[in-house]
Amino acid sequence: MKTIVTGGAGFIGSHLVDLLIAEGHEVTVIDNLATGSLENIKQHKDSAALRFVNHDIADYAGIKDNWLAD
Repeated sequence: MKTIVTGGAGFIGSHLVDLLIAEGHEVTVIDNLATGSLENIKQHKDSAALRFVNHDIADYAGIKDNWLAD
């Protein structure tokens, strides 16, 4: 299953990402890194199951047009 986690580089979001990837999901993380950190998801950096998008979720049009086309 394909899943989007907003704030996935934060403390709670990164734990959700860990669980989803462990269960075999493909995860797209959308995070602007204002309070999150790539350090929280570094264990998945080479995983084909993770896609990271550095973008503010408040800019939905930008996300939809640039990152969620596929």
